[in-house]
Amino acid sequence: MKCINCGTENNYKERLANSRHCKNCNYRFVFEPKLMYSAKFSDAFFEKLVTDISVNNTLKFTDKQLFYLFNKRLIKKRGNVTSDSTFLIFLTIILGTVGFLAYQETNDIFTSVICISMSLGIGIISTFQNNRKNQELLVTYEKFQDYLNSWKAVNPINGILTVTEQQNLPSSINSDITTYSFDRVVVCDNAEIANLLIANNFHFENNSAVLSIDGYPENIFDTVMEMLRRNDNLKVYVLHDASPSGVSVVNTLSTNSDWFSNTSNSNVTIYDLGLLPRQVFNNSSFFFTQISEDSAREAQELPSDIKNDLTEKEIKWLEAGKYVELESFTPQRLLRVISQGISKSRQTNIDNSSGFVDYGSPSSGNDFDSCDTTIFADDCFG
Repeated sequence: MKCINCGTENNYKERLANSRHCKNCNYRFVFEPKLMYSAKFSDAFFEKLVTDISVNNTLKFTDKQLFYLFNKRLIKKRGNVTSDSTFLIFLTIILGTVGFLAYQETNDIFTSVICISMSLGIGIISTFQNNRKNQELLVTYEKFQDYLNSWKAVNPINGILTVTEQQNLPSSINSDITTYSFDRVVVCDNAEIANLLIANNFHFENNSAVLSIDGYPENIFDTVMEMLRRNDNLKVYVLHDASPSGVSVVNTLSTNSDWFSNTSNSNVTIYDLGLLPRQVFNNSSFFFTQISEDSAREAQELPSDIKNDLTEKEIKWLEAGKYVELESFTPQRLLRVISQGISKSRQTNIDNSSGFVDYGSPSSGNDFDSCDTTIFADDCFG
């Protein structure tokens, strides 16, 4: 195994003899693959995760984004078909062949049926095993935190964000600036994603305010909202998880008077750039779908005006407790999704061919009792 500090190869005996330190530079090895069971990886593997997710230390990221990328890379490292699954597939073929030959040579129906039944059963198990491993996390978030803490004890990471730090956020907005407004605002369904966008200077580069539905960043939230209400043609972009709380954000923005319902804005347009359950259905192996009882309970309590904008399949998916988090995507991917969404919204005539589906304008028969709020949703994420 190579030392990430000096590049010297250290075999297992040398690592043990030097108390898991490099024989050349004495740098500490954090992980020991020889002593791992369910997940085997090296220091170089973890270092590359940090380098890749931060795009060579140019982007900030959350620990949960690193957690999802860690699992994705582990699954890729294992391969789509494990050695166990390969054996099962081989056994399926052998038993099926034996069953067929038994019937052809001896007309032994009993042996043939037994062999073919076992072959089919093992084949089903093999398929299920592969599908499950392609879609489920190999390492829990709690276990990953142990790995991450061990890594940071030796190799500090400057790019990981925490909401409490509120990085890059001013304590107030200059009074000269508050007389102006923004062309657009991105509203996230949680503070973690809002903080991610702000920390990566999305607001500066896109002349856009960034807020979360629960009032983040707290110190300037009210001031920013006052500025937004001055724009008669405000564009609102929504970023959210495929979850009960996520699919509720657009409704909150268009019906809640604390946001854009019955305000002085004469023409608010809302673009839903978030994850929707239907986007998960066609590429289930691409997403890390999780399940929780709390999410199921929250979905069952969704009001009818939110469920009306979902298909029956989407409602069942949510009520089963399933959800997909935005943090399962890298910061680079999320920034690209928003940039592409903003670019699409600038087209003069938005129709289905542009990727957006108008499901909330008064002409669609789904008026949200707001002023002139028009809502568009993107059927494709990323």
